[in-house]
Amino acid sequence: MSHEYEVTVVTRAESSEADRRKLLDDIKKLIEAEKGKVVGTEDWGKRNLAYDIKKNPQGHYSAITFEGFPNTPQILSSKLRLMDELLRYLIVTKEGAKVEKKGKTKTESS
Repeated sequence: MSHEYEVTVVTRAESSEADRRKLLDDIKKLIEAEKGKVVGTEDWGKRNLAYDIKKNPQGHYSAITFEGFPNTPQILSSKLRLMDELLRYLIVTKEGAKVEKKGKTKTESS
């Protein structure tokens, strides 16, 4: 579990604080179900969207940082896709996270 990821979610701006908190708790449970570990959460607040998404000009942004296995983002993405409460989501590898190289490396010979 050496990979660190961040999932950013955009929810409807008019949804209540309790609904957003429940949604974030559900996402955390999905991460933990895949043997991931939630490192932290951030609430970025309500922001104007560059374009309307599902007829919503604004969205509420939140981010969850977590550690997980390499297949965790794919599994999480397939489950987030089914959540109607989300306008958008994005899962990225955090900067400075360990990345394993595959394949041969070239060595210089004298």
